[in-house]
Amino acid sequence: MIQETLTYSGGETLLYFIAILLITGGSIFLAMRKKRAFFLTIPFLSLFIYFIFQIAMVPIPFFETVKFIFSLK
Repeated sequence: MIQETLTYSGGETLLYFIAILLITGGSIFLAMRKKRAFFLTIPFLSLFIYFIFQIAMVPIPFFETVKFIFSLK
């Protein structure tokens, strides 16, 4: 029932937001613990992959969607 409520109320966006927050928090924790800056790039990579995934879900061809997005003024 909770899953249905989240899906109907736009909650999947909230779940993505929480996942990105957890990834960011984990990356900061690992960067501080291991003292390696590489871990700070993980949140940016996850956002990039999320955006590519969302663009790929549009029902028109991928490159046409990308052209449309960058042609907006």
